[in-house]
Amino acid sequence: MEDFDDIEQQVRNIIVEQLQVDVRNVTKDSTIDGLGGDSLKALQILSLFETHFNISISDEDAIKINSFKSAVEVVRKHLKK
Repeated sequence: MEDFDDIEQQVRNIIVEQLQVDVRNVTKDSTIDGLGGDSLKALQILSLFETHFNISISDEDAIKINSFKSAVEVVRKHLKK
């Protein structure tokens, strides 16, 4: 079983809630598409990241979010600002 740090757990919980998938199905290599998400769900997830973490994600970074790993990277980047 994979270990998730605090930020990864929060990102994973948002993805699980929005895509209505079992938390065990979200791994560090998961993609939004692979979990059954589409572009609308991706936008909803993005909005929840911004609200939950109190960050503003640029359009340039928003288009990079297509997987769990990329979502965590973008969130971490914006938390450092």
